Amino acid sequence: MKRRSKIFGVIMILFMLVLAGCQNESSSTEAGSGKSGEKEVTIKLFSAHGQFRNGQYGYERIQEFMKKHPNIKVEVTYAHGKNWDDTFLALASSNELPDIIQPTGNFLIGDLVQNGWVQPLDAHFDIKDRFPNEVFVEGVNMLDGKIYSYPRISPKSGSFMLYHTDLMEEAGLDPASPPKNWDDLLEMGKQVTEKVDGVYGFAIPLKDSAAAHTLLLARTLQPTLDGEGFDFQKGGYDLDSENVVKAIEFLLKMKDAGIVHPNSPTLGLLDYQGLFANKQAAFGFNAQWIVRVNQHELGGVEDYNVAEIPVLKEGDRLYQGVVPGTYDAYLTKSTKHPKEAAELLKWLTSKEDYYVGQMKKDLLLPPHPDLIQDESNYSSEQLKKMAQILEDTVVYRPVYESNLGAFEAKKIEKTMAPPRLQLNDIIIGAYIGEMIDWKKELTKLNDALNTRLDEAIKKAAAEGQDVSRDDLTFPNFDGKSNYNQ
Repeated sequence: MKRRSKIFGVIMILFMLVLAGCQNESSSTEAGSGKSGEKEVTIKLFSAHGQFRNGQYGYERIQEFMKKHPNIKVEVTYAHGKNWDDTFLALASSNELPDIIQPTGNFLIGDLVQNGWVQPLDAHFDIKDRFPNEVFVEGVNMLDGKIYSYPRISPKSGSFMLYHTDLMEEAGLDPASPPKNWDDLLEMGKQVTEKVDGVYGFAIPLKDSAAAHTLLLARTLQPTLDGEGFDFQKGGYDLDSENVVKAIEFLLKMKDAGIVHPNSPTLGLLDYQGLFANKQAAFGFNAQWIVRVNQHELGGVEDYNVAEIPVLKEGDRLYQGVVPGTYDAYLTKSTKHPKEAAELLKWLTSKEDYYVGQMKKDLLLPPHPDLIQDESNYSSEQLKKMAQILEDTVVYRPVYESNLGAFEAKKIEKTMAPPRLQLNDIIIGAYIGEMIDWKKELTKLNDALNTRLDEAIKKAAAEGQDVSRDDLTFPNFDGKSNYNQ
């Protein structure tokens, strides 16, 4: 809290400028004149996402909500990343929070509740009855047994290999048999690069996601790793493991074979998605949002499909550990219109009024297994394939967030200065040939991260938390099956 108090003073100076920047992105929707005898109320929603922008499925649903509730006007304002964070803190410090917020991942439930910014949803409507029980998780969207938020999409989320079926066919490959292992990816990538003019076998957004993409390969060998290189079984970071080394070596092998698009070292995620959409590479990795992005934001990419991430050898698999619950919107504690704001949230959490259409139109899997299993809800073959892969490969990891001490320690860790060289830096350095002894740098990074974690645990203990490394260590978790919480 002392840190935040110092931040507030600086942010308030910038508040009007930052807020103006958000208002340039704002989307306001007009309500009717209201029913006779009912006072018109304006509900303000501040979102870090774009789901309610004009032309999006969420915008359509907001319009429909206001038709059914003509006394309620909904105003949505947007910001992204740091812009959202700074604006939110400024609004909080001036007691001007909106009625509903959709935060970035930098604001966890503990921060929001402890600062008195949000209130439980289950005090206002039947939120628990609207979802499967397993999606509500202590320390994620619940605190002290009270529900504060809910999932927008299925908690079974993960990453995939994307491939262009037409490019495979043009290269003389069978589009029904995409690469299953690393050797396949290398050899098929060579064939595409050699036989299809102007196209490379593989691309990777090294600028933004060198670490994330490389760890996907490492996790096929070491399923207890998470997406940041933390090993739940060992209770610490393991970025210099032989499996991470093998993954980096394979990336370098693909580069040396000439199959990786030459722009990869400077590609950000958006550029990378555009490059794939424009069919400049046959194979690549991406997350579950990509089916929606390809259809709605990149002009309707055609002749592609999704498959599991290739593995080193038969029997390996990318098992993807997730928490069984996620969060989306929160009701602020300061709202002057809790009844009307709750009505909007009821609409946004309705299977019939929101989630069915989100799956059919917005191509996002909902947090309801029965909707996912209903084939009539699929308007995209790629989404259908993706859903099956997620069902086969996603497992529930240990939820350390349910342990208050571990939760506080990890929260403190995120506020501490990171090591000078990050995994992204090391991978890029190795890739462009500027870091010869990159394995040594991996070990230095790994040691630094574990030291930082130990310091965070000590700080949490000094603040009165009962916590140790044991609270982050789960020796019975094999990464291949659901952890028994």
